[in-house]
Amino acid sequence: MNNDDKILPIRRGLGDGGSVERRLMNEALARLGPVDLNIGAGRAGRLIFGLDLTGSRAQSLKRARIATAAMFDTIKTMGKLAVKLIYFRGANELRASAWHDDPAVLSESMRQLSCRTGETQIARLLRAVLAETERISGVVFVGDHCEDDPGEVVALAESLGKRSMPLFLFHEIADHDGRSLEARPVFERMAEVSGGVYVEFRPDSGAVLHEMLANVAALAAAGLEGVKQVALIKTPEARQLQTRLLLAAPERNKGGLLGPGRREV
Repeated sequence: MNNDDKILPIRRGLGDGGSVERRLMNEALARLGPVDLNIGAGRAGRLIFGLDLTGSRAQSLKRARIATAAMFDTIKTMGKLAVKLIYFRGANELRASAWHDDPAVLSESMRQLSCRTGETQIARLLRAVLAETERISGVVFVGDHCEDDPGEVVALAESLGKRSMPLFLFHEIADHDGRSLEARPVFERMAEVSGGVYVEFRPDSGAVLHEMLANVAALAAAGLEGVKQVALIKTPEARQLQTRLLLAAPERNKGGLLGPGRREV
């Protein structure tokens, strides 16, 4: 990793408004409701959660924080999943947490994040993932735009696939946002070549993101048997993702989680 790709650790500790924000987040989580995983003992897994925190996502960040914190909270029911958070924002900022199997630590980190104006750094994020020495069960990326070179990010996603690290690309897309529409074919291709899944969600659909993340967390912790036990899926986007995951039969698992050449429904 070169100097430009140096990853800074995530800062911890909330400001004066932390207790107020924590209360508001807890109230929002209560309104959102839990996803009942009921998985029990499963295989150990490692999941990287990548997040675009550039300025265009400022309006939806609160919902993303709620949904992501909810996903981390559901990990408590699985017990065997470690998560690392990597995000980019601003002109040249890329930060990563340590690996944590305690979801409370990353939930706290998510609640203090903010957006900063800058271009996307998806290639840097993927290179950081490829530099990991641990075996990774999968990579979640949540973003809206792609200002990186399309050829570069697709090539990096293909490298993930060759190492059996599927990319679950959750694309926040709005009909009035031309840049998010332009990113769609790039993101679709990235998911495809990695052996992963591309799913769209709307900026105001925190419940969708919550349920999609729960499915991926269940997969990373307990495999397809874990996905089968994810209950109370209400949103069509999450049902689509769950169906895609359940179609990933073990014999098709050689080129990534879903096998080479498989596309979203």
